[in-house]
Amino acid sequence: MTQSPISNLKSQITNVLLVILLLVAAFLRLYRLDEIPPGVTHDEADTGYFVEVVYRTGRCSQVETPYGYAYKPFTQYSAVPFMALFGANDLALRFHAAFWGLVLVLFTYLWARRAFGVTVGLGSAAMVAVTFWTVFDSRFALNSPPCPALFTGAMYFLWLALDDGGGKQRWWAWVLFTLMLAGSFYAYEAAGAAAMAFVPFFVYLFFADRARFRRHGAWLAGALIAAGLLVAPHVLDPSSWGRTNTLSGPIQEATQGNLKPLLVNAVSALGTFSFSGDSFVTYNLPHRPIFDPVVSVFFYGGIALCLYHWRRPAYAFLLMWMTFGILPSLLLGEWTSTLHSKAAETPILALPALCAVEVGRFVARRLGRRWGRVFAAICVIWLAVVAAFTGYDYFARWGQSPETRAAYFHNLVSIADYLEDGDYSGDVALSSPFPDVPLDPFIADMRLHRDDVHGRWFDARWAVVFPDAAHGLFVLPPNTPLNPYFADRLDLQLVKRVELRPEDVDPYFDVFEWRPRAVFSDLLPEASQVVSAGGESIDLPVSFAGIELLAYDLLTLQPAPGETATLVTCWRIRDPDALEPVDPRHYGRAAALFVHVLDEAGKIVGQDDRLDAPAWSWHAGDAFVQVHEIRLDDDAPPDIYDLAVGIYNRHTMERLPIVVEGAEVDDRVSLGSLEVGSK
Repeated sequence: MTQSPISNLKSQITNVLLVILLLVAAFLRLYRLDEIPPGVTHDEADTGYFVEVVYRTGRCSQVETPYGYAYKPFTQYSAVPFMALFGANDLALRFHAAFWGLVLVLFTYLWARRAFGVTVGLGSAAMVAVTFWTVFDSRFALNSPPCPALFTGAMYFLWLALDDGGGKQRWWAWVLFTLMLAGSFYAYEAAGAAAMAFVPFFVYLFFADRARFRRHGAWLAGALIAAGLLVAPHVLDPSSWGRTNTLSGPIQEATQGNLKPLLVNAVSALGTFSFSGDSFVTYNLPHRPIFDPVVSVFFYGGIALCLYHWRRPAYAFLLMWMTFGILPSLLLGEWTSTLHSKAAETPILALPALCAVEVGRFVARRLGRRWGRVFAAICVIWLAVVAAFTGYDYFARWGQSPETRAAYFHNLVSIADYLEDGDYSGDVALSSPFPDVPLDPFIADMRLHRDDVHGRWFDARWAVVFPDAAHGLFVLPPNTPLNPYFADRLDLQLVKRVELRPEDVDPYFDVFEWRPRAVFSDLLPEASQVVSAGGESIDLPVSFAGIELLAYDLLTLQPAPGETATLVTCWRIRDPDALEPVDPRHYGRAAALFVHVLDEAGKIVGQDDRLDAPAWSWHAGDAFVQVHEIRLDDDAPPDIYDLAVGIYNRHTMERLPIVVEGAEVDDRVSLGSLEVGSK
């Protein structure tokens, strides 16, 4: 049956409007994508690491990730084509996020049109296209952006299957619903909360829409069971629920009768819609609510409308989807709620559109079509205002904020860009506040891809690595100033101070030339020092299975109880694989130095476990110096104590043995005595 000219014109106008919305959405998601966000977070860099593993090898990494990192596998594969196009960098991941943001706009339109009609579909898609929350979310280089798009796509195919007009079952729609629902679980666990809405919806259909339930209930149950089987290998793995551990606190308090934390969190989460939004600068312009006052009125009107029309499945399900989608935020509060509620983006943003369309129809019925068109024009103008505020708040306020630049490690990214674009090749000593993997080094890996630049990572507030080289570069940002012990000993020659922005938290970084091999040699005492191990006196150096203790310097004499003693130890890396074999479940080698102050009975009365020249970055022939701050117990009596040093593997907690002439004699070295005075 052919369409009438009027119907055909309406269809063409709808298509044109949808294309315009997608173009606006694309602009807001792609404009200055290489500049804003103004750096890379640890979470994003870790996502990049896992995607790159798949890109390079074709299979997922076996690394067991800590809380908050990229343990969801969907993005590890879906972002690979973007790395193939744009390279193994953060920009590829941002294009990946922007793509899924556009898919979300499209699926929001398709679902809302199917559930409520074309006008609501366009209005809902417009809200997703221009709202600050979804624009912001579509520019993250995280593992979560596919989740809301997949979940909304699943809802579209569900509605397509439920609205078959009494004809043959659309089995292909049920299959696509199942696959996309399962896929959303593999993208982000927020999908698990939103999917809980199917339980009350199934019951709702049984009581409120018997005809639909008789026709589709078995299909819906079968699709949900099939989706459950598909996601079972993932959801039954405890490591896939790392973030949900944060839910336990308020729930445990509530089970013990203390409802206050839960109520406080719920109130703060509900307040993010209109009053005070997510306060975490990494994920939001702090305290910016989702809706402005005008859109808020229509949002609450949409909720009232759904309650009024609760007998209609689309209205009822919209509320269920939103309610369960925001459940994690209700438990945890406003902080990071923009991520926790992301599976509910579509229903939340569809509610204002639903109300606005209903108000427009009411105006047209009461005052005539002309006034209905006027109201529609006002809504379009206000959407343009929302888009303008989104652009200003995102690109001008949030994107240029010193706090944002600090949260996205702009200083570190600038260091990586400086080395990537410069002419220098060779060893570079890099100081940073988080030198261990998967933290700062993974951020640098997103930008620095030169094989002829070899970084050595450490935190200069506590340690310095000395590459086994005659010359090199030393890069020092202001957030890790040199420990006073190193300040006059490294003979650094300033090459350039790279200025960033004066208002930045870290407004510059310094690039020095130095002579690491010669400087380290000058640090060591001329005379050999004597220590003991296994009850025998030994001249330094002493080897811990390939890691040599060369010298030490006790800087604090006669500390009092409760005070801190400062010790400096000097090491040479002969065999960095002394900590091997590295378990494939770990990022790489991980070690710590321990310093113990022991009484005659072997009881520890002071301790410092640390390593600020991380073992993953060790290279044979290099050396490092570590500064230890050992706080003594407040009740340690004045006495002579033993000062012992050793190394242990952080993964296995096993100490490295001291090897003398091929034999293991002990697992710690006694540096001698430490006298503790009186207070």
